[in-house]
Amino acid sequence: MKNSHPNEWRQCTLGDLFKVKHGFAFDGKFFTSEGNYILLTPGNFHDQGGFKLKDKEKYFVGEIPEDYVLKKGDLIVAMTEQAEGLLGSSALIPSSNRFLHNQRLGLITDWRSNEIDVQFLYYLFNTHVVRSQIRASATGTKVRHTSPTRIGEVKVCIPCVTTQRKIAGILSAYDVLIENNSRRIAILEEMAQAIYREWFVNFRFPGHEEVKLVDSPLGKIPEGWEVLPVGDVVETLGGGTPSTKESEYWNNGTVTWYSPTDLTKAGAMFIGSSEKRVSSVGLRNSSAKLFPPYSVMMTSRATIGVVSISTTEACTNQGFITCVPNSRLSTLMLYFWLHEQKEKILSVASGATFKEISRGTFRKLPVIVPPLPTRQAFDDAAAPIAKAIENLLKKQGNLRITRDLLLAKLISGQLDVEELDIDIGEPLAEAEA
Repeated sequence: MKNSHPNEWRQCTLGDLFKVKHGFAFDGKFFTSEGNYILLTPGNFHDQGGFKLKDKEKYFVGEIPEDYVLKKGDLIVAMTEQAEGLLGSSALIPSSNRFLHNQRLGLITDWRSNEIDVQFLYYLFNTHVVRSQIRASATGTKVRHTSPTRIGEVKVCIPCVTTQRKIAGILSAYDVLIENNSRRIAILEEMAQAIYREWFVNFRFPGHEEVKLVDSPLGKIPEGWEVLPVGDVVETLGGGTPSTKESEYWNNGTVTWYSPTDLTKAGAMFIGSSEKRVSSVGLRNSSAKLFPPYSVMMTSRATIGVVSISTTEACTNQGFITCVPNSRLSTLMLYFWLHEQKEKILSVASGATFKEISRGTFRKLPVIVPPLPTRQAFDDAAAPIAKAIENLLKKQGNLRITRDLLLAKLISGQLDVEELDIDIGEPLAEAEA
């Protein structure tokens, strides 16, 4: 490894600093959809590092070996690339006695506390220099795997523990801001969804006392409201993938082209960029359809029902159904309606190899269309909340960009923190003991 770090930093391998413990092969017959102990998988990692809870967790209700119950502050590493970019991703466990150390996850143990700080190590795992070495030594073709031995062979250059804690302190301050923003976004979205549910599911909209309920295909609804197939109310578009054999379809692409991975990674109400872009030539020579900003996209296969609003003109691959809003169903009404319909959408999906909902089936789904004054009143109530979410997501993106730039410069020693007066507090392992 080429040494571009300060001279006083130490070159070593990760195996010099700690051990990696394999997870336990929990018996599948005790897997359930609810319980006290969550079985962690690589899906509980963000690809750039960090812990996340999924919409639907897997629980274990069998006998649990005590050594495989994780504690707050434990550092775990994804040793299988369940999704692109996850191999080698690390996460700190947020609470004790809730999460299980499953197979294909590595637990960092026996680290030398006088040589390595566990929070610094968390950030070190999420650098390009470490991830690239883990990927390079991984085995497997379709699904890549690493091992404790291969992780131990990764070469790094580290400063003294005091400097490590200063670096971790700077980076964790950004993570706290990001996490606080995430909580605010979640609360705001729950508020807006609750308004939608109150008005259009429970029918307790302003003035509802003066409107009688009448029969409809969906049961009792307010008089003057309609029930129509969603395909009769809004335009629905599919997607497509330009041939990857034609370089001109992709090179210097300027058209945002979403794949389901873009939405699952972002996990956000609004999204404005995609990992890949297609050229105008590629767009013309595929079944992908360009749609206007603030159209509502829904994944329609594999992971069905992930919904996001594109803030830019864009197109998608074939794994989507996109609804183009209009005066009868606005962006926000479509977005929250799709969230309310998720179980229904999953129930009508079909397929032997993987589940999918076709555009034809989707277009038949019944949607309630209220009168114009009610639709306008809802948008007036929900729009400020949605705008606040969109602004917070932009701030979130800027914070992540800044943190990632700092991560690279701090971990490499390009930014010197030796003289900075930073309260480094207690080492994480001691604080949690």
